[in-house]
Amino acid sequence: MKFIRKKIIKDKPYYYFEFPIKIGKKRKVFSKYLGSIVPENLKEQIPIFFNEIAVIADEYLGDKTKNYFQPKKTAKIEQSRFWYHSLHHELYEGDLNLFRSLFTSLFVLNSNRSEGSKVTRKDIEKILNRKQKPKSSIDLEVINSLNAMNFSFSNKMKWNLKSIKKIHSILLDKLAPEIAGKFKKVNNTVNNQLTTPWEKVSKELGLLLRWFKDNQKKSYPPILALEFHSRFERIHPFEDGNGRVGRILFNSYLLQLGYMPVVFFSDNHSAYCNALLQSQQGRKRKLAYYLIDQIEKTRKAVEKYKKEGIIRGGSSQVGHWEIEHGKIRKY
Repeated sequence: MKFIRKKIIKDKPYYYFEFPIKIGKKRKVFSKYLGSIVPENLKEQIPIFFNEIAVIADEYLGDKTKNYFQPKKTAKIEQSRFWYHSLHHELYEGDLNLFRSLFTSLFVLNSNRSEGSKVTRKDIEKILNRKQKPKSSIDLEVINSLNAMNFSFSNKMKWNLKSIKKIHSILLDKLAPEIAGKFKKVNNTVNNQLTTPWEKVSKELGLLLRWFKDNQKKSYPPILALEFHSRFERIHPFEDGNGRVGRILFNSYLLQLGYMPVVFFSDNHSAYCNALLQSQQGRKRKLAYYLIDQIEKTRKAVEKYKKEGIIRGGSSQVGHWEIEHGKIRKY
């Protein structure tokens, strides 16, 4: 059983819950003695264990990381991270599949509506529950978003120009074929700020990916994800769809490193845009605060959605998120 270790001492079995914590170069094994048999209420104990692990993990973070999110606490990030880890125990398989379906619905709804889409929850739910094949541009928009997420959350996704173009191509497939998967050929502005000139996009995006790779081993993943997202949106490599691509990339990296994915809610879109602008101008704190707010809101929204029981777990439209599984299997 995952996370459970059996020791034989003088011919007697002893069971422990164990989970390795690695932050930077520091490593610690969290261990809890369970008894001579695996307790029947293990499912109830697992979230408690992972909450304790979150406290330990937060203590390992340095002052520089903690100050990045002050006065809002890194503890909230670590709590969501290890709560999400807890869902990967086989006792929570149904809960994990349901979370993926609910998160996918909320992410597609809010990410697309932030860009002016008229998509509704009902549109997404029909597709997720396989009650409707694509009949309209809205249906196609939903299918494309699901396919883009499934690609980005799989081992097919690579952090290179080709994969980023692929995400964009999937998102706009049959909706805007003239620009799908192609870097912009016109200059554009965001928040009244001129973005990277079109002729410099490939070079600037290549430099961003190199910087991203160089900093992965020495940066706290949520901070690196925020920095990459801010710089990506500043480049604005496509004529349309930059926000949707950027938010998918943001979550792809979080999942790779074992963090809970986050919905950027459309009712906070103006705050999101303002936080991005400030970050691009060197003032990082507002975007850091915004992330923590969205983490908390994602957890609450998923729980609310779950109680409504509209979407069933394990929707065939939601992929296996293999890139995340690759990390989880190491534990």
